[in-house]
Amino acid sequence: MDTVKFDEKSLSRYPVAFYFSAVEAFGKRIGAVECGLERFRRMRDEYDVLFKAFDEAYKRTQKSELTEKIAALDKERDGYAYVMQKVAELWEKKLEDESLAVHGRRVSQVFRDYSFRTSEALVAENAKIHNMEQKLADRELTADLQMMGLTELNRRLLSRTEQIEQLMGKRNEEKSDVVVGELKAAREKLDGHYRAFITYLNAVQELQPEESLSKAAQYYNADLAKIELQYQQSRKKGGKDEEPEEVAEQPEA
Repeated sequence: MDTVKFDEKSLSRYPVAFYFSAVEAFGKRIGAVECGLERFRRMRDEYDVLFKAFDEAYKRTQKSELTEKIAALDKERDGYAYVMQKVAELWEKKLEDESLAVHGRRVSQVFRDYSFRTSEALVAENAKIHNMEQKLADRELTADLQMMGLTELNRRLLSRTEQIEQLMGKRNEEKSDVVVGELKAAREKLDGHYRAFITYLNAVQELQPEESLSKAAQYYNADLAKIELQYQQSRKKGGKDEEPEEVAEQPEA
């Protein structure tokens, strides 16, 4: 096969979850390479050690039962918000009687005013809901909610938001400066070695191309392209603190 070099794109701009996916994919691809060069084996062994240290530090920052509780509450909250918005829109658009449609129009307008989406990041969604609740507390809008049978859903929407904020605060307290500092240090060490390793591998491909390295580079470059796409998509839609999907294995050529 034609000589393929490794993408030298810097990973430093990636949030930690996307960074983890990239360096994990690189380790898997390099781990499958059969290369007799002594320096290659030494650099791969060192990469494995540094990745394990990074992996352990990363997992320590993620281990929190609160994360699962927050996700469950957020799912509930999204359901309440979705039903409220859709019911209001149906009253607004489907009822011919203007004396009824107006109730839906006023409530729908609150959702439109804040461009509300359940796919928002947690902090952004929390803020929007509090701002919306200030509007919905207006006497006229309170009556609108009651007319459409949405009062209870609105109460639960605010209640779940307050619970989420409390748990997020506790979770932040759990992630001590020591743990976060360990993760930063482990990432910096791994990233320095990763960049040096990529430079070395591409030099090998320039001077004495290895088919196994070309195959690994081809697969890793495809991995990285997928991760980059996921990263760009998460930025466009404001991401909801989601982890990137696991990179699918490429079939052997």
